This record gives sequence, C-alpha cells and structure tokens, in this order.
Amino acid sequence: MIILNQISPMKTVKNILALLVTAFILTNCEKEVTVDLPDPVEKIVVEGSIESGSPPFVTINKNFPYFGTFTPADFAGNYVRNAIVVVSDGSTEAQLDEICWSELTDEQKELIAQFAGGALPDSIPEGFDFCVYTFFSLNPPIVGQPGKTYTLQITTQEGKELSAVTTIPQPVPLDSIWYEQNTDPDYPNLYRIYARITDPDTLGNYYRYYTQRQTEPMYPGFRSVYDDLLINGLNVYFPLDRGIFKGADIDFQTYGYFEANDTVTVKWSTIDHDTYNFWRTLEFSTNSGSPLGGSTQINHNINGGIGVWAGYCVSTLQTTVIKP
Repeated sequence: MIILNQISPMKTVKNILALLVTAFILTNCEKEVTVDLPDPVEKIVVEGSIESGSPPFVTINKNFPYFGTFTPADFAGNYVRNAIVVVSDGSTEAQLDEICWSELTDEQKELIAQFAGGALPDSIPEGFDFCVYTFFSLNPPIVGQPGKTYTLQITTQEGKELSAVTTIPQPVPLDSIWYEQNTDPDYPNLYRIYARITDPDTLGNYYRYYTQRQTEPMYPGFRSVYDDLLINGLNVYFPLDRGIFKGADIDFQTYGYFEANDTVTVKWSTIDHDTYNFWRTLEFSTNSGSPLGGSTQINHNINGGIGVWAGYCVSTLQTTVIKP
C-alpha cells in the first residue's frame, strides 16, 4: 500500500496528475465510425520518460484498433498490470512501483488534488482507471541527470520482455522568451510568444517544448520537436505556438496565440536523436489528416513492442502577457 502523506514529493505528484488529466480527457473522447476492418495484431505500447531531476514514469498498454467505440472501462482494461518494470542508470538498478487510481483511498486522491492545487477534473467517468509505474518515494533511487544513459526493462505477467535505452543530453536552455501583440485588427487581444536560443556549434542537438497557460496542464505544440540542422552554432529567435491537447478542435484563426493577462510557462527540453525521431514521425502522422491516407512509419525505440522511452533535460521560463 502506498501512503501518500508519507512519501509523496510534490514534483512526482504533479507529474502523475498531468498524466491523470490526459487520461481523463482521453477516456471522455468516444468515437464511432463504421468501417469493416480486421483488428490489428496485439502489441504492447510503452510511453516512458525520465526528466532531469525527476524519477521515471512509464505507462504500458495494449494497442487499440483505430476505428470503434471506446469507453473508459475499455481504456482501463487495456493497461498492462503487474509487470516487472526495472530502470538502470549504469550504476543503480531499481524496480518501479505500480500505482493505479482505482486502488488509492479517497484520502490519497484528495492529497493528490491538494498537491496539485485542486486541479483534478470535476467528474470522473464511470469505469475510469489510470495506472503508472514510477518511484513513489521522497528519496527515489534513480532520478534523471544530464549526461546519463537509462535502460528500461519490462517483463509482463505472461513473460513477454521489452527493453529500451535513452540518454538525457546536456542542457541547452533558452536564452529568453517574450511576447508580441498580434497585428491582425480583428484579434487585438492575442499575443505570440517568441524564444531565443544559442545552439552549440556541434551538429546533432534536438529539442522539444511544452507551454502552459495559467494553471492548465503542460501541452506540446502541434509541432513540438526541432533539430539544429539549419541553426547549428547560431543565435536565433523563433515563435513558439501555444501547446494544445492533440484531440482538441483547432481554430486556425487563433491557433498558437495567448491572450492578454495570461501567465505563460515554457518547458524546454534537450532530447536525444531517438526521442526526436519518435515524436517527429508521430506528430507528422497525427497532423497529416485521414488515417486512410498514406501511412507514415513511426520510429520507436522499444524492443519487443512499440512506443518510446525518452530522456529530457528540462528547463523552464515564465512570462506574463500584459495588455499594453
């Protein structure tokens, strides 16, 4: 049993909450399309990450067919439970704890809400559950550090083995962020965020960003990853679109902008090539429209399954958009 009021560091709780909010949204998005296609071959899907200064977080699911109607109970039943999940940094090896929303007490759920500033959704769908593997401790045996390589090993109850390796690169933080007012007279209260960076003079740096408006969750941009092929060694500035939940409807007249009096936080991460390649190909596939169009090969780094095990060297900057 996990006792939250004894072993719940705020950063860990907030990271779990961000995953919970995403899970709540996903399980409320039901789609029904009638297409007579065979079910896909069952695969294990892994989404794992380790950020600088934080313990690892890993979710494990089985894949879904693209077409059909999915309920919260369907998503809950698709988690891979009771797996042995081990992370190593080359000198320390430790097994992650499995934490499921349905197994927390009401008191523990309230504590999560308090740590997160009361940001839990107002209602929870019937049948909802969410499971994550992490270290739920004040002193986790492994936390992300720049320059280190992390190995992930998973063994399911059925004996299926999966593995992956990622590296947390050295930091390349943004130099600054600022805002500029939209020049379209029809939208005078919209503002664009800009960032400046000095890219190192060695080719092969990769980046991913998220933005947060007020106390909303952190969301990645529509195109959230970049390489330095064209900016190697340069000091450059560029716009950062406001991040969005990938299932949201997009108003292209206002997409990417913030509003007057918004407090904007930018999370900027350096990532390795495999992490960049996964998100680049996944976002291209997601943003290209119809699933019946030309297929895109998504480059993953999970041996024995699909998905990503990603390391992030994280820095954050914040600004408040004040109407002139």
